[in-house]
Amino acid sequence: MFSNYLKNFLKAVPLYLSEMAPTHLRGGLNMMFQVATTLGIFTANMINYGTQRIKPWGWRLSLGLAAVPALLMTIGGIFLPDTPNSLIERGYIEEGRKLLEKIRGTRDVEAEFQDMVEASELANSIKHPFRNLLEKRSRPELVMSIFMPTFQILTGINSILFYAPVLFQSMGFGGDASLVSSALTG
Repeated sequence: MFSNYLKNFLKAVPLYLSEMAPTHLRGGLNMMFQVATTLGIFTANMINYGTQRIKPWGWRLSLGLAAVPALLMTIGGIFLPDTPNSLIERGYIEEGRKLLEKIRGTRDVEAEFQDMVEASELANSIKHPFRNLLEKRSRPELVMSIFMPTFQILTGINSILFYAPVLFQSMGFGGDASLVSSALTG
């Protein structure tokens, strides 16, 4: 339960990391985000394994512990600044420059800042961007962007991971073994 909630809550994090990170660190930071998410899922499974022995309120403790990181991230998210790209896109050019200088720790951000301004101008110059997706030249990307997540869902892996303890118990594993098997599968 905790891992699915965490995944849904954090879908915007890779985009935020990509916009805030220097170009030479973007890939690494996004990979570290994936590693942290995977470790979080494993930790949640281990917490579920440990708290299931506490009768009759262990599930409440597990659920309550899941709220702690979610609460910390929610409170922390309130204090995160906008990204320079976001500010530039909304027309706050000078504020975007100041924020970029602040997060890079230097005043020498002219090249990166100019790239952001040019990208914003190019994006704003495109007329009817959603209608352009339906043009013949865009169809392969559109088809793949729809079918890739669809195929992932149709494989059933999300359901398997979510219901893994129940599935393992129905296959004859005991309560402890089903939770450990669920953690290993995750």
